[in-house]
Amino acid sequence: MSWLVLLGTLLGTVIGSIGTIVSQHLAGRAAERRERLARVAEYRTERLRVNELLIDIGQEVERVAVEQSGPSRELHDRLWTMQARLAILAPDRFLEPLREWVDALNHVHWHGPPDGQQVWEYLTGPRARFIEAARVELGTGENGDDQ
Repeated sequence: MSWLVLLGTLLGTVIGSIGTIVSQHLAGRAAERRERLARVAEYRTERLRVNELLIDIGQEVERVAVEQSGPSRELHDRLWTMQARLAILAPDRFLEPLREWVDALNHVHWHGPPDGQQVWEYLTGPRARFIEAARVELGTGENGDDQ
């Protein structure tokens, strides 16, 4: 009979150990997943912040071009610095609309719009393509809601 008690104790210990190992493994995986999701959210927030800053600078460039108050080296530098920061953070498919819009902003900043166009007319297409690419890249729906 003592071997039955010994076997029962041993079996209980093995089952308990396996349960502990499995629960620790599952808890570790859940913690890793939470950390990964937190990093993804932080990265998305940073991309959104840089996009917003670039849009603010773009609006300032557009205002300067409309008012014809003359180009500003400081504004030009801010535009290209923000474009570079965003290019580092964004995926490759986002880079062409980004470059196109920044090039158009740079052109109106230094030379005004071509062929007698209004500033807003010249910038509308590149800005719309940039905004759409940003929405896709950031994963926002038609109403700006997260998908």
